[in-house]
Amino acid sequence: MSSLLKLVRVLPAARVGSQIPAISITKRFASNFHQHNPIVPPQEDILQYREKPDSLSYFTGNFKYNDLLIELDALHKRFSNQNPTEDTTDDKVYSWKLRDKMSELLSIPLTTSQWRKITSHLTALASLPKPLPASVVSILEPYQRFDNAQHKQVKSHSLDEFGRAYAAGRRKESSARCYLVQGEGKILVNGMELDQYFQRSVDRNEVTLPLDVTETKDNYNAWILVKGGGTTGQAQAIKHGLGKALLIHNEAFKPTLRKAGCITRDPRVVERKKEGQKGARAKYTWVKR
Repeated sequence: MSSLLKLVRVLPAARVGSQIPAISITKRFASNFHQHNPIVPPQEDILQYREKPDSLSYFTGNFKYNDLLIELDALHKRFSNQNPTEDTTDDKVYSWKLRDKMSELLSIPLTTSQWRKITSHLTALASLPKPLPASVVSILEPYQRFDNAQHKQVKSHSLDEFGRAYAAGRRKESSARCYLVQGEGKILVNGMELDQYFQRSVDRNEVTLPLDVTETKDNYNAWILVKGGGTTGQAQAIKHGLGKALLIHNEAFKPTLRKAGCITRDPRVVERKKEGQKGARAKYTWVKR
């Protein structure tokens, strides 16, 4: 209760028509009155100097990702109803960057679902009526997996000045460098005859499989350098290399070689041993005590 109210209660009630006696305000009373009723000076609005973010989704969890989706969606809505201005047969196939590369490009971490949503928006933009507007092309270009200049730098394999076709074959831990030239059917592996290098007939049949299925065993000579792995891996690596070298000599062999599995890289490798286990899958015998 303030000092002024206490003072009013102590004073007797004044009669109607009588004058209210003057109250002498002491220094102590004035100090107590100002303490209970402080005079607040007008303050300046500090919020007017606060920096406002440019993005409407700044306070979301990942505003760069949300802004990108909004921009792509707005572009698609803008150009979805336009008619092609000229007849063009643009059969370009767009392939987008993988999740890690796209995350590095945008400088934000992306989950798999976020990456798929971005690529679906990019694919929708790429499927707009051709020719694509310049603004759409400029948006799609940074997210493409390969640029056109890189495709032009791909070299086509051909015969060298000696008429040899070179190809590399791989299987498991083995790698083979194969040189194939027209001849009478001789095969040298690391400077040795085929029968001397591979003792098992199964391995020899693997090596000569590309020549057998194309019926050109007596038409080519092969010189092979192979390393790594065992006899099975080396034989299948040579088969892979000879199949690719045959394609350089004659492209018409491709359906036959592919059906026989001579030009397809076999990606299967031995599975690694796991910690706390006997092998890749085998476990130690469980002992209760």
